[in-house]
Amino acid sequence: MPLNQICVIGFPSRLGGADTELDHQIHVWQHLGIEVYLLHTGDLDDNLKAMRMEERGCKILRPRDWSACRGMHVISYCNGEFLKNLAEIRRHARSTTFVNCMTWLFESEKEAHLQGWIDHFLYQTDHARERVSLELQSINANYSWITLRPYFHLSDFPFYRDRNSDRFRFARVSREDPSKFHPSQMWVYESMVAPVLKEGVILGISDRIREKIGREPNWITGLPAGGTPVQEVYRQAHCIIQMSETYENLPRVGFEAMASGCVLIVDDRGGWREQVLHGQTGFLCSNEREFVYYASRAAFESAERRQMAEQARVWLEEQWGMEKAMISWGDFFSMLENK
Repeated sequence: MPLNQICVIGFPSRLGGADTELDHQIHVWQHLGIEVYLLHTGDLDDNLKAMRMEERGCKILRPRDWSACRGMHVISYCNGEFLKNLAEIRRHARSTTFVNCMTWLFESEKEAHLQGWIDHFLYQTDHARERVSLELQSINANYSWITLRPYFHLSDFPFYRDRNSDRFRFARVSREDPSKFHPSQMWVYESMVAPVLKEGVILGISDRIREKIGREPNWITGLPAGGTPVQEVYRQAHCIIQMSETYENLPRVGFEAMASGCVLIVDDRGGWREQVLHGQTGFLCSNEREFVYYASRAAFESAERRQMAEQARVWLEEQWGMEKAMISWGDFFSMLENK
């Protein structure tokens, strides 16, 4: 008998990579004919209510009523409250699956695994799994994992072919975490050259980040996370030029930029390598000087830049579209139901 319902511990959102990822995967589950129940770990604030999940066909359960998941397969995306309450959740759930969207382990994740409370660990990339698998195996040899290709819902991010060329416009988008920023990020923006004036937006900046990378000049607009609709940033920017000190898993910013027609100029490591075909759909950079070179090249070579943007959109649809995601998720749900 095929699986026909699943219970999510948590709630989709437009804020945060894990909650956005969850939002997109719900489209796939519903395409597979699965009824989705949402059991949040906290109050439903205005942001969550604005997601209109009931209108999309999801069933909303009373928050923190763990007994409501009785007999269902449970999945949670990077949710700390899920891990804290897992002993109780497990009393009711048919199985538990945890999706860690990071490339490191939560302490509560380690404890839950030690106790055997997580039946399956789900990863979006092999490289993210490889970074944590040895430690998880050492904690508890009964370690069941699955690598699954996620879905990106393209229609949320329209493709913009024509951008104003009176400036070379670039952007950087992330949450307000200083570790997300490389200390040489501002140096790159200052050093790269363009045939017209440069103009930038950093979405997700704070005074703590300014202490690390320096204060933005008057031709760069710094905004807090959520300070403007991210789609508007992508509509204006020719490129996303993003250096980081972190090892990214599978950055949602990359998907959003490719969908919107912004060329990615990013770190040559981690999840960026999954998303970018160097020289075809974007540029991968190993150091600060390469960032300066490829950013300057993108500024001057507008025809190449537009071609790369077109190719990136096609690549995104081929690799992270509904067809492949339904196969991947279908295999996972069949595994759950047959155990």
